[in-house]
Parts: sequence; C-alpha cells; structure tokens
Amino acid sequence: MSRLTAYILFLSLFLLAACDSAKKEFETLKEGEILIDVNTEEYSLNGNVIGKTATDISAFDDIFGGLLDDNPLHNKLCDSRATFQEEALRRGEPADVAGFAKLHVDDNLSYGAFYNAFALTVFCGYSVLNIAIGANYKDVFQLSLPTVDYMWCGFVIQQMKGLRYKYLRNRQRLSLAEMSEIDVKDRGCVENHETLDLLLSFYRTDDGIAYVVSLNEAYFSKGSRFDGYNFYTFNDENDLWKFIEDVRSRVERQTEKKPETKQDRVLRLLIDALDGPNKITLVFEKDVLMKDIAPIVKKLNTYGYRFAFDLD
Repeated sequence: MSRLTAYILFLSLFLLAACDSAKKEFETLKEGEILIDVNTEEYSLNGNVIGKTATDISAFDDIFGGLLDDNPLHNKLCDSRATFQEEALRRGEPADVAGFAKLHVDDNLSYGAFYNAFALTVFCGYSVLNIAIGANYKDVFQLSLPTVDYMWCGFVIQQMKGLRYKYLRNRQRLSLAEMSEIDVKDRGCVENHETLDLLLSFYRTDDGIAYVVSLNEAYFSKGSRFDGYNFYTFNDENDLWKFIEDVRSRVERQTEKKPETKQDRVLRLLIDALDGPNKITLVFEKDVLMKDIAPIVKKLNTYGYRFAFDLD
C-alpha cells in the first residue's frame, strides 16, 4: 500500500468517524426533546415509524385548514407535547417553556414535504427546531419561527411580506404603491416599516438557475420611509455570495455608526434575534429537493443567519 493510498484511507475513516459522532450527538435527546425523521418513504417519531410520507406529509395540503386532527404526525406530536407539559406540572415546574424538537429530512425529500413537517411540529408547540439535511449531521441549523404582531398592523405587515413570493421573477422592484393596489389595504401600517426583511430564493431557467435576493433598502437610509422592496437576480452563484457579503458589510457599518447605551444594545440584540438583519427568509417551490437547498442553507449558516421558511 502506497503512502498516498494509506493517507486517503485514513482520511476516509476519520471523516466517517466524525460523521457517525455528529449523527449520534444529533440523535441523543435531552429531557423533553423529540426527534422527527422524514425520508421519502416513511417518517418516524423518536425512532418509531408512524406512517407514509407521501400520504401524511407530502400530500397534506390543509396545514392552515381544519383537518389537522386527521393527520397522524400532528396527533403524535401534540400528544408528546401534552405528556411533557403534564409531567412538568406534576413536578411543580412551568409547563409553558419552549418545546425543543430535532428534525432530520432525507436530502431527496421535496421542500413542500419539509415545510409541512416543520409546520405540523410548530403547530403542536415546538418552537425551537434544530434541523439536519441528508447525511450532514455536522451542519445543523436552527429554525427561527416568524414573529407575528397580532394587532391589525402586524397582520398587514405579514401579508405585505408574503406578496414578494408571487413577484420574484424578472423584477427589480415592488413598490409600496403597487402592493397597495394588490393587497396592502392600510399603508399607514407599513410606511414606518424598518426591518431589512432579507429574502432568498431561486428558480430554474432555460440557462440554469436564477438566484433572487430581496430586501428593504430603506433600512440603510436613516429617516427614509419604507417604499417597497428591491430585487436582485444573479445567474452565477459566486455573484450571489458576493452580494450577500456586501449586504452583511452594510449591516455592520449601519450598526457601528449608531451610538448606543448598554440598554440600547440589549434592546437591539433582542430585536435582532427576533426579526433583525441577521434573519433571512428562504422561499422555494414545493417540488424543489432538499439536496438542492442544503448548500445554500449551509453557506448562510456559516454567516450566522437565523432562518425562516415559506412556500413560493
């Protein structure tokens, strides 16, 4: 055996051991945690197979309707959460603490099935999700659940953000005037909207893949009123990441030039953790495979972004 062959063999064994260690760590659950595993054929909860992915998850289109009680995964998840809360109450401990879940999905699973799986998990009270895709248990990322203001203006803003998903292609700007004509009924709610609202998506073209980034440019102009979203399209992935790095640099400069007291900094960090410039929404079509999304998530994860997901 040559030295090169021996080195390659050693490296392969080392990487395999590292992968096994990361998988074992991911699958080791603390008290109150659950593990959902979804592959293209079936899905399981804490190692126990519950049902078929195609019928219970992929084809389940009534996430926001009234048929949740008919979904086996939803019922098992809610039962598990209720059991944890009952046991906490018996021990005299708070029962309303955040629910922790781990979600592993096959890299050949569709994005639509992934979205349904985590949505069903969230609806049962699991608000912190650590997610692994395919065989990559090392680059686990955490889902940042959307924060919703349940007052009227909160709903208007969420509705406004959702309009972007319909206008991703071949567009440079979606103005507030356009959105008002389409579906934003109360402009007074959004004219002082200040968050960056970073969004990333991609779609296939005849020439390959087009990556789209959308954001609120008014975030970078102090005193400017919100007037819509800008869209930037890239046909080269390297150009996409250069743009993301430029946005990050602009955010850093924006933060550095603001004088802050200690209390201001604590408040800013709290706001940023919920809906700040380090949060990014990923939007894809239902039939996109998770293996095509995974490299984007991995790269963004190295930048420290918090994630939210939605459907195109």
